[in-house]
Amino acid sequence: MMLFKIRLAIDHLRTCFKNSLEPFQNICIDESLMLFKGRLAFKQFIPSKRHRFGVKLFILCDCETSYILDFIIYTGSSTEITQFPEVGISGSIVLTLLEKYFNNGHSLYVDNWYTSPSLFSILHEKKTNACGTVKINRKHMPPLKEKLERGQHVCYAARNILTTKWLDKREVRMLSTIHTDEMIVCGKTLQGEDKRKPLCILNYNENMGAIDKTDMLLSTESVRKTIRWYKKVFFHLLDLSILNVHVIYKMKTGENIPLLQFQIKLIKEIVEKYQKFRPRASSSKNIGQDAPMRLVARHFPSHVEKNEKKK
Repeated sequence: MMLFKIRLAIDHLRTCFKNSLEPFQNICIDESLMLFKGRLAFKQFIPSKRHRFGVKLFILCDCETSYILDFIIYTGSSTEITQFPEVGISGSIVLTLLEKYFNNGHSLYVDNWYTSPSLFSILHEKKTNACGTVKINRKHMPPLKEKLERGQHVCYAARNILTTKWLDKREVRMLSTIHTDEMIVCGKTLQGEDKRKPLCILNYNENMGAIDKTDMLLSTESVRKTIRWYKKVFFHLLDLSILNVHVIYKMKTGENIPLLQFQIKLIKEIVEKYQKFRPRASSSKNIGQDAPMRLVARHFPSHVEKNEKKK
């Protein structure tokens, strides 16, 4: 109910996002925060995000291209998701976002708010692999009480799920239905020897940065300000659309154009295609012959010399 003012735009964009690109094998789910400091019942505070305050979105993203496949806007208890009591709210969000992509062999990467043995078992039944950091107090998790030295790891396996505990500067716990207990040389040294990491941690670090990358791009390009939260969300969804179009453009043309240049190019083409001139009654100039680019070009002040009439 809270999103009724922009419901048509949200439903239309979600459908377009899903149908415009088939994702590669690796996909990820994470939170994104749209900056908003006004009064709003479902405003969130996330200290790890760049803006910290704002409207939270759960985003499904393709790891290879950073294309946004789907999103859910968080509105508190009224968030529109399909409820799955056996996996809780976080698991229900994952299953809702992945509904279109089950049984295709995708590999999902998530952080510890979503990860649980129950969720990963359901995903494996639907032919979807998963990997993510995990909290020690999750239901059905092994105790993992072994004392380790830096660089050591210990693994437990049950059916199709692997649990890994690895000690670096701090303990890292992983849950995966993709990996084995393989250790990989990561190019660094520890006490004069090549440093080795579990393969699941290396792949997790490689694939979980897609949504943070989109947040970084939006934080530098979006400058709209409004006190109406629904307008802010609407403009943010337009920015997400431009990001997706930018990804598809690069895939189709092979041209690695920066996002800012792409936005300017897109604006020019829209102005040229949809411009409508309205001649002024008081003006004798032919407005219809003006170049539409004058509306987006940069203008600079210049000194004008006085003429004979001193005007």
